[in-house]
Amino acid sequence: IAPARLNVVQANERLYKGFVKAGFGTYSTPLGELYYDATRAKDKGYGIHLKHFSSNGGIKDVGPSQYGFNSVDAFYKTILSRHELKVGADYGRRRVNYYGYRTEAFDTLNIPSPSTKDIRQFYNDLGFQAKVKSLYTDSTKLAHEVGLQARHYTNRQGSRETNILVDADVHMDQGSETYGGRLIVDNNAYRGVSDDELTPDFRQNGTIIGLSPSVSTSGKRYVVRVGAGLYLDAMSKTTFHFYPQAYLSYSLFDDILVPYAGVDGERQRNSFRSLTKENPWLIPAPGLANTSKLYDIYGGMRGSLSSRIGFDVRVSTSSWRDRALFITDGLYSFGNAFNVLYDKVNVLNVSGDVSYDDERGTRFHARLDIFSYDTEDQAEAWNLPPYQLTIGARYSLREKLIVKLDAMFMGQRKALTPVFASIQDEAPSEVEIIELNGFFDLYLGVEYRYTKRLSLFLDMSNISASKYERWARYPVQRALILLGASYAF
Repeated sequence: IAPARLNVVQANERLYKGFVKAGFGTYSTPLGELYYDATRAKDKGYGIHLKHFSSNGGIKDVGPSQYGFNSVDAFYKTILSRHELKVGADYGRRRVNYYGYRTEAFDTLNIPSPSTKDIRQFYNDLGFQAKVKSLYTDSTKLAHEVGLQARHYTNRQGSRETNILVDADVHMDQGSETYGGRLIVDNNAYRGVSDDELTPDFRQNGTIIGLSPSVSTSGKRYVVRVGAGLYLDAMSKTTFHFYPQAYLSYSLFDDILVPYAGVDGERQRNSFRSLTKENPWLIPAPGLANTSKLYDIYGGMRGSLSSRIGFDVRVSTSSWRDRALFITDGLYSFGNAFNVLYDKVNVLNVSGDVSYDDERGTRFHARLDIFSYDTEDQAEAWNLPPYQLTIGARYSLREKLIVKLDAMFMGQRKALTPVFASIQDEAPSEVEIIELNGFFDLYLGVEYRYTKRLSLFLDMSNISASKYERWARYPVQRALILLGASYAF
């Protein structure tokens, strides 16, 4: 796993159509990137972006931890008389290893450790998008935005998923009121293929149809919005779901204080793609179930302490049915892969964030989230943190020297893992609850703009050299340092 943050600062590409970037870092980590965007014409434009990033891993006492990512995406857009049309395509290939095991367990028994070929995994992600958006200047006309997205996603074993999503949004103003709605049609076809001969292939196909009508009204100080989420979910069986949706805010003292409250809910798809994006060390063919955000009732206060300082404090209580939780697998692997299970989880969240921007190059943002979980079937909300603190800062000296700092604190999490009496056992003898230590991850990025075209950058992730596990038995790299240059053209 790469450290929690790796963000190579950008060159001043806004002045030019494109840029190239290259770098190399510890753990034999190369970076290459090319971007070109021809959008200076008012009525049309196109662009392309290519990127490569990989690393040898270099994490001690576990299996080979190499990883890599390659991607290419392109778009074309044109302005018609009253509409904007945009189409795009993208392809990404992600490579990981199931390195979450102790090599000493094999050495003790004089058994050869798994080869890199045996523990490798890769994901191919191909997508196409098209969107039409109205450009009416008259707000009383029916403004609309309609999008189509198609994706095909596969892994090394042959598990594959095809997703077609149609998303349409319309709204129209009538005086102080706005009437609108959103329609989604989300079709997903998934075939799970395991490399375990005892596990047969299986299929899960399903369609979610969602309609979210709403009406809102606003005045000088207030905003009120009322709506609902209506969903049909047809997978193994067809179910209907209703979710209330409402929002209210009121401005005090010229937006210095804005109290607000609301309720929200929706049906969310858990796809093979979304699950492996969150945790790429899943078993090759996990089962799928969709999540219902039954309700999210929240209230808070946002505002500004000055023209430079803003804040937002919020309390919410939410309930999630069939929320995805990850546990270490003991049936299809020897404890170096994860499976997914679904449980009802109630969440109490207290959060606060503050931001500072002096408009001269100094920015600061901090956010604290405190969570409390209540599960229905599971003993714990596996791998979910009790708190998380993120801090970000940016300083610019005359746009010549730019320094970025990011820090993340995550609290102790609980994980469910199998216990094998011996690495040779085909099944675990028991399961145990372990505690993953909380961690502090610090990132520092420095960019020096030698000229308007040429920049040098130094990127340092996990410079605190924290030795922590983002997932059970999966420690991250320590002190990843990347040095490189970018050139705009």
